[in-house]
Amino acid sequence: MQKTLIVHSGTFKTGSTAIQSFLARANKEGSLPPEVVYPTIGRGEHSIQHQNLYSQLVGEVLFMPALGTWEQLVESIASGSAETTVISCESFSLLTPEHISAIGEYARQAGAQVRWVHYVRDQATFYNAFYVERLMVMRPEHAELVDLPFEEFREWSPLDMSFLHYGQFAETITTAIPDVDLRLRPFIRKELRDGNAVADFFSTCELPIKATGAASSNVGSGWRTVETARHLAPIVAAAPMRGRLRGADSWKATRLRWIQMIRGDFVTLTTQLGWNNTSAVYMTPEFRQELLDDYREDNLLIGKLGGFPFTEMIERSTFPDYNIGDYSEIPGDEVLQVVKLVMQGLHTIPEEIQEEVEAARARRREAEAARQRGRLRRLLRR
Repeated sequence: MQKTLIVHSGTFKTGSTAIQSFLARANKEGSLPPEVVYPTIGRGEHSIQHQNLYSQLVGEVLFMPALGTWEQLVESIASGSAETTVISCESFSLLTPEHISAIGEYARQAGAQVRWVHYVRDQATFYNAFYVERLMVMRPEHAELVDLPFEEFREWSPLDMSFLHYGQFAETITTAIPDVDLRLRPFIRKELRDGNAVADFFSTCELPIKATGAASSNVGSGWRTVETARHLAPIVAAAPMRGRLRGADSWKATRLRWIQMIRGDFVTLTTQLGWNNTSAVYMTPEFRQELLDDYREDNLLIGKLGGFPFTEMIERSTFPDYNIGDYSEIPGDEVLQVVKLVMQGLHTIPEEIQEEVEAARARRREAEAARQRGRLRRLLRR
């Protein structure tokens, strides 16, 4: 039986969360076809994407062996009955040729063919959406960057935005894994099959799954929400979270999950306040044209490789108007509600994270006790 490893690399802001959420839920409920698996190896029980596999490849400090490794994934594919294993992580779009080659080698060890699926999005719409997302995540290490100009985002982005050169990345994949089955798709709503990213993904992958109940997209963030997140970033960075997480397997990774939970409540409240009725648009017509010119040659290449007129699709599309308002005009009582919610979240550790930290501490104590017992036995043998 020929097995297949489907690698979904996003890219960022192309419906990946909807795809991952659907697959993670279906895998947990046991509703995937028996020949398809979306493994918890590399993502754990509480995450929807395989970020841990990315972290292992690049040697990130956030890598946590307890969440599953490539070696465990290889064993699972080789010994399992499923014909198709799907892994998904937007960060795969940041991988270098060396790391992509490593994925090919892992697949070879598992006896699987690599089918790589990559979505591409108009760089101007991506740029605006990714800028908004970077402000919204409120990561402590970004706190000193969030006030820098929108037009300079490519220079100060926490991620190397060279991945916007989609054609170069596609050629890297085919070079690093010569027998790869590469499938490129444009993330343009009217081009998606059934107008839905999840349905389009399953069709592209040739998976026998119907996207019933799939989410169409994330809730957009309005400019008031985004600008409040910008103001809150330094406060989040200064919050005393590390002390509460002492003993965790990776306090930095756990802190990010804690902040993610706070962000979820933050977005829920701002949506209730009507702040997210219209997504924030920082892009001006002049800067959009500059981006179109910068990436035109690469977009011609991706169209050639993917078999669709990507450059024409982009140049025919329209873009919403710049809509960032005056922050001082937001009602003070609304801002106070939001800030109070975030401050409470920063100083109240979530129950599931507290349980996780206590379990990690217990494992450390048991390991230390075992070491002490070993030392004592060695002393008694003398």
